[in-house]
Amino acid sequence: MKEPAAPAAGATGVRGLYHEDLWSWAQQQVQAMRRRDLDAIDWDNVIEEIGDVAGRDEDAWVSYCKNVVSHLLKIHHSPNSPDLNHWRKEIEDWRGEMHGKLDRNPGMKGKLSELLEGAWRRGREIAVRKLAEHGSPEDAAHERRLRRAWESRLPAERPYALEEIAGYDPFAKGAAPDPDFWPAAVASRLNDALGTDYPVR
Repeated sequence: MKEPAAPAAGATGVRGLYHEDLWSWAQQQVQAMRRRDLDAIDWDNVIEEIGDVAGRDEDAWVSYCKNVVSHLLKIHHSPNSPDLNHWRKEIEDWRGEMHGKLDRNPGMKGKLSELLEGAWRRGREIAVRKLAEHGSPEDAAHERRLRRAWESRLPAERPYALEEIAGYDPFAKGAAPDPDFWPAAVASRLNDALGTDYPVR
């Protein structure tokens, strides 16, 4: 297969390609790097893309984590719901994704405290909205009242440790999510509602 022609250094063509056809731009840049053709590399955009790699992995971890937080809060605080078992299973899936991100990117562990706080805030917001929706509001005004009620009812500060959210200690070598590891209040709720026998730690 013939390699894509490399643009001259500083040419506007490769930069235009970056905005018009990212896939073709990436192929050109890979070929230029393999040839060690430094003049053909679109340095500004390559640097930007490499920087974005870390951001994408952080965003993915936060997204899974906020979903876990939201479901933990819903299990912990909601009235009896037929969705409890579904929420439990989704938490297990998301914990696995969180673990996978950290396993492939161990350097992210240094930012977990910061990432966790963002995930907590967003997860709590989602839980407030979803719990209000579960109340089957009659109209928009009723939904706003339900949201205010849940906003005041849910804890303002994070009640779960990182290990309770992730299902394991991310800093322990070789550790992985434990399906029996739940915050005490959540374990008690699942045991009462579903007949499970999770340890109440």
